Amino acid sequence: MIADTTSNIKVKKQRGALLVHEQLRSDILWMRLEPGSALDEVALALRFGVSRTPIREALLLLSGESLVLFLPNRTTIVAPLSLNNAREYFDTLLVLGRSVMRAAALSKHHDPSIFRALCASYDAAIQAGEPEDILKIQLDIYHALASVTGNMFLEKYFCEALDAGVRTKLLHYYTNASTNELKQTAQSMNTLVGYILDEDAANSDVSMRDIIL
Repeated sequence: MIADTTSNIKVKKQRGALLVHEQLRSDILWMRLEPGSALDEVALALRFGVSRTPIREALLLLSGESLVLFLPNRTTIVAPLSLNNAREYFDTLLVLGRSVMRAAALSKHHDPSIFRALCASYDAAIQAGEPEDILKIQLDIYHALASVTGNMFLEKYFCEALDAGVRTKLLHYYTNASTNELKQTAQSMNTLVGYILDEDAANSDVSMRDIIL
């Protein structure tokens, strides 16, 4: 029996592209690759130990997420940060966030011990004052809350909206926030989680609105 080598190669390429996409996406979101910096396909291929084909496929995926731009001169860059659509972004995040928190509060699937542990980790990160760690744990809490809603659409689009704001938060909020502001952020998060664990949908909604606004 002849092995289907063509199929195996295709699967490996797909996996390679997805792995490259995952790593580059993380590098862009967490500012390891600065906005506006050039992305050289040859250098990336050497870095990841793959051909240029998976690199191009990964860059196309990132372009679809507005994280990468293809310029007319065939240069590829990390998408610059723009606050031109900040109002639309926060309006969208507000609608999705309030809906997610209401659904999470009404869910019967949350495990209180998980959320209490996440909040404890969040408090510790606030005390340590490392912006990236603070934001990562905050995202972990929001993702965990979204996962218990039972609504795959709310979870998907809320998490995508959260990711879209990561670079802005790192640059313009967490690095400039005072100690008191960070403590208030931790208190607000604990209050929100408390309402959700109490299955208080109305106050979960209000609490999320106050956090975003």
